[in-house]
Amino acid sequence: MANMDESNGSGTGRFRFSPGPNRAGEIEWRGWGREAFAEAGAAGRLVLLSISAVWCHWCHVMDETTYSDPRIIEAINRDFIPVRVDSDMRPDVNRRYNQGGWPTTAFLVPSGRVVAGLTYAPPEQLLALLGRLAAVYGARRDDVEVDAAAQGAGERSALEKLRAAGEIDNDAPTYVAEAILEEWDRGFGGMGEGMKFPPFAALEFALQRFVDTGDASLRSFVISTLDGMVNGGLEDRVEGGFFRYATCRDWSEPHYEKMLDDNARMAYLYLAASVALERPDYAETARRTLDYALANLLDDERRGFFGSQDADEKYYHRDAAGRAGIKTPPVDRTIYVDSTSAMLSALSYASAVLEDRDLLELAGGAADHAWHNGFRHPLGVCHYFDPEDGSAILWGQAADQVAFLGALLDIYQATGEAATLERATELADVITAAYVDGPGWLVEARAEAGNGGVLDDLPVDTPDVAVNARAARAFLLLEALSPGSGYGEAAQRILLALGGTYRGYGHFAGGYALAVDLRERGPVEVRLDGGTPGEVSGELRKAALAAFNTRKLIKPATVEDFMPEDGAQTPPAVLCTPGTCVPVFSVDDIRRALGGGLAEHAGRGA
Repeated sequence: MANMDESNGSGTGRFRFSPGPNRAGEIEWRGWGREAFAEAGAAGRLVLLSISAVWCHWCHVMDETTYSDPRIIEAINRDFIPVRVDSDMRPDVNRRYNQGGWPTTAFLVPSGRVVAGLTYAPPEQLLALLGRLAAVYGARRDDVEVDAAAQGAGERSALEKLRAAGEIDNDAPTYVAEAILEEWDRGFGGMGEGMKFPPFAALEFALQRFVDTGDASLRSFVISTLDGMVNGGLEDRVEGGFFRYATCRDWSEPHYEKMLDDNARMAYLYLAASVALERPDYAETARRTLDYALANLLDDERRGFFGSQDADEKYYHRDAAGRAGIKTPPVDRTIYVDSTSAMLSALSYASAVLEDRDLLELAGGAADHAWHNGFRHPLGVCHYFDPEDGSAILWGQAADQVAFLGALLDIYQATGEAATLERATELADVITAAYVDGPGWLVEARAEAGNGGVLDDLPVDTPDVAVNARAARAFLLLEALSPGSGYGEAAQRILLALGGTYRGYGHFAGGYALAVDLRERGPVEVRLDGGTPGEVSGELRKAALAAFNTRKLIKPATVEDFMPEDGAQTPPAVLCTPGTCVPVFSVDDIRRALGGGLAEHAGRGA
């Protein structure tokens, strides 16, 4: 686990508690690292690991109630080694130890293995558990350690089974489409009939599948879900932006935290649907979402975007007049590279769809900041920038690398700037060198130093299907930009490694299915002739950028490879798939080709 000794992820020993009155700070919290676990081993105590989040309502409740109870404060300080971790700042710790939600309280043996855990616990429940665990560990320490070691061996054995290479299933798009339609709530959109989270991967996949095949059911799924989220209450109708999820089937009664990553993906999806489905109202929703982020989450110096805004039920239950008289929910003024990168990708797309060049300039400037201040060999970009001094913190997270790589590719396609492509290839080289596990999928980069006999039984880092799918898609586009570079092979290894397990993810495998489709059919390249007059080239680039197609790749190139028929006009651009190129003379040509594929032009060209 990279940067193992970072205290609470920041290296400063700071801890973040509820903004409301609480006594949680009276617990003698330690930061995540070897020292706390070595102390637990020497003292013969379990580690009590608290994973919290600044945007989490029930984390605040637990700080204000359970962790403020004098009996619990006394018991924890006496019988345990308490460690406090911020979920956003230490995603690596959260991945391994989250017990199914926030807040998480996990109890660990000194080697790092979990022996018990739960989410929110009221005072009496936690007090009883503290007493039982302290007594059991004190009386049967060796037995508990043996059981924990056996659990760890079982997890490693299960991972080894996953490592067996599968095959790339070219029917993955069909399978995922069927999974979406099976789980789709036709009454209110989204998945299932319980609490509702935005199904990002399913929506992007379904929209592309509709564009490719005209499947009316997938179109209905997209529309019902996008309409349901807006009409049902997931969108903040006063200030814009989307809440994290809804507790009811009809998208009502949301949990009111607003996450940057969620809003970036929402903006992108509504923009894409506005183009693919010809729904101007979706573009208006996206504009409101971006305006919310620009007004509330943009760093004062435009270096990136803040991670989240707190869930304050009393505030969000009020209308505009009611909110004017009370304090705005606090914002986590931390720039996280993964979620900021998602917003930079959304801004790059929005700049074309909404015809707002300032959004692209903002994205480029923030990408420059992340590169110059957060990139280092051999681990790539950092996870976040300290909100107080701006220093780069925590390397080794695959999600940061993949999200930033995607943002660089999006910005490059929008600008054609060679320096941006050079950064993308440099980062891709880092990813393939430091983040690839044995079978080919991406996981956390290896720790920069050994554990020294402490923390030698951490839960394994299993592959994230969404992160790996995005990486495969990025690598396939990079291969098209730089043939023979090896990125295509890296994508192939990812798809093979997950080929035997992707079906277990159901509709969450939408990104994987898009990657398989991209590998099978190749990218749709829009090659823009650099010799074309600026106004014409600019209009064609803008149209290509605004079109929705997940296989789209825009790059500067000459059109010499396309030989027009005798007497025909040399086109300002060509649009190519493997084995087929067609001329592009107008914005309408691009819209038709990217929206409906190249079947009608088959057999014409080089």
